[in-house]
Amino acid sequence: MSYRNATPHLPVRELYCDEFRRGPRYTNWRPGGSGDWLLIYTEGGSGRFASPSGPLDTQPGDAVLYAPQDSQDYSTAPGTSEWHLLWVHFTPKPHWHALLHWPAGPGGIRLLQLENGEVREQFRLSMRRMHKLYRREIPGAFELAANALEGALLWAGVSASREPWLTMDARVRKAVDHLIAHLREPFALGDLAAHCGLSVSRLAALFKQETGTSPQQFLERHRMQHASQLLRLTSLTIAEIATEVGFEDPFYFTNRFRRYAGTSPSHFRANGPNPSTNK
Repeated sequence: MSYRNATPHLPVRELYCDEFRRGPRYTNWRPGGSGDWLLIYTEGGSGRFASPSGPLDTQPGDAVLYAPQDSQDYSTAPGTSEWHLLWVHFTPKPHWHALLHWPAGPGGIRLLQLENGEVREQFRLSMRRMHKLYRREIPGAFELAANALEGALLWAGVSASREPWLTMDARVRKAVDHLIAHLREPFALGDLAAHCGLSVSRLAALFKQETGTSPQQFLERHRMQHASQLLRLTSLTIAEIATEVGFEDPFYFTNRFRRYAGTSPSHFRANGPNPSTNK
């Protein structure tokens, strides 16, 4: 019977990170865990993670999270010439704990399979920024690296949430993001459709199917939500707020806001929303 040496490790008090490119002989085994949290992101190649139900091989875009007492047994996957991984050992700040409830995959391994798209790219960029900042000799470099790790965990939380936004048609999500980012600009359905690479009729049908509303209705709701915040939190005039949310005519804005909130902008500013409305 062969004897296997456990990989040495002292628990990390805050964080320690690195980027590895390891060949077929790379392996780590910590049967009692590492005493800290460990996040491993597969950038390229493939890693193999052992579990009671059998091995799990990761692909680029996969992230694995170990809790402090989890048995760790991972290596470069067989048949892979190189495993490219970004990793970090860390002790979470108190407010991070809510971000560590990842779904358990095969064998109980906490696994997120980040599909190509915004979430995966932002998670990856946060991990790379953490690694770069950790080694900078600038004031606050360590805290900046910790902030980047928090960003990665937040994006992981978006994936772990399984919110409908994640499965929304990418073209509709592009339209949604564009509308929210351009509240002040005049609305033209044809321009929005061209931005998303769709015909007007196709965008209208897809948008309604995915969001339950039309692009113009969606835009107006977000304009009014933004106007509500400006009324609560700034001293801008009603006319200035109308301009900020894309209305040239403050009187037309007032009518639309009254329809949305059940009260005028000036009354809303003084008294809050009409309790008889449920917006």
